[in-house]
Amino acid sequence: KTEDFSVLVDPRQRQWSSLNLDHLKLRCLDLNNIIVISSVLGQSVALDHYHAKVDLMLKDFTRVNQEMEETGNFNMSKKTLFQLVAQNNSTYSDSITKIKLLEKPSEAAWKYAHYGAIWDQLRSEFELEERFQRLSLKLELMQNNVKYFLEILQNRKSDTLEWIIIILIAGEIILCLYDIYDRAQEKKRAEEEKRRARLEHQEARQLGLEQP
Repeated sequence: KTEDFSVLVDPRQRQWSSLNLDHLKLRCLDLNNIIVISSVLGQSVALDHYHAKVDLMLKDFTRVNQEMEETGNFNMSKKTLFQLVAQNNSTYSDSITKIKLLEKPSEAAWKYAHYGAIWDQLRSEFELEERFQRLSLKLELMQNNVKYFLEILQNRKSDTLEWIIIILIAGEIILCLYDIYDRAQEKKRAEEEKRRARLEHQEARQLGLEQP
C-alpha cells in the first residue's frame, strides 16, 4: 500500500502553512519543518509496519482458534506460543518507545506555535492516534488469546502431573499389596513347615513306641 503526499513551497503565501487533501503548502522549507514532517511520515510508516506484523500474528491465532473449534484440540506447541508472546510484547514495547507518538520531534515544535501547528495538522491528517488505538486493540486481543492459550497449557501440565501422581499412588498400592501377599505366603509356608515337622515328630514317636 502506497500513498502520495507532497510538500509545496510558496514564499508568497501569507500563512506559514496550509494543509490540503494530499499536500502540505509551506511558506518556507527550513530544517525544523523538515524534522517535523519527516517525523510524522516516519511514524505513519512505522504504524503500517506494526499493523502488518500484528495482522500476521492474529492470523496464527485465528487459525488455532478455528482448529480448536473444529477438532476440540489445542495443537500449538509451547515454543510457538512463547514466540508469539515475545513478539506481542516486543511489538507493544516498540510501538510506544520507538514511534513516540506523544513526543514532539524537536524543541521548535514545542516552542513555536507554527511548527507545532504543522505537527498537529499532519498527525490529524494521517490519523496517527486513531491508528495507534486500533493497533493497541489488536495487541490487547492478542494478549487475551495468549492468556487463554497459556491457561490451556497450564491446565494440560496440571492434568499430566495429576496423572503422574495417580500412577505413583497406584504403584505404591500395588507394591503394598504384593508385600502383604508375600508376607502371607511366607507365613503360610512357615506354618506348613511347622505342621510337617510336628507330623514327622509324631511319626517318629509312634515308631519308637512300636519297637520291642
